[in-house]
Amino acid sequence: MPKAVICEANQEVQRVLTDYLKSAGFECVGFSDSKEALNSIEDASLIIAGEQFNEIFETISSLPMYQRRDIIVILLSDSIPTMDRISAFAKGVDFVVNLKEINNFPAIFKRAYAEYQRTYRLFKETLAKSFY
Repeated sequence: MPKAVICEANQEVQRVLTDYLKSAGFECVGFSDSKEALNSIEDASLIIAGEQFNEIFETISSLPMYQRRDIIVILLSDSIPTMDRISAFAKGVDFVVNLKEINNFPAIFKRAYAEYQRTYRLFKETLAKSFY
């Protein structure tokens, strides 16, 4: 079962995310503090974090590329529009979800996950052929 780490101070947002992700087959662990979450991110398949979790984003950006590309990283933002690719790239994450649209998370996640799979399928296949 893939592991999702949810770093968000707002418990209602954590609940919405956890409820959906559990129904989608993820094991979910939630944190409201960066220090607690840091020990859990290395074996996660999905990390969702609010903008205030700078330590999480710094740790993710320092991971080796082969490890980072196995983790989907979603930024929760009050100000950045959902699925803003330029902002996601600038922040070092895969996708952005605006908190005003958190109730639409299931549809947003399905779209984001499909896009992630398309983007990295070829990358992972090439790595597998080259190194294994």
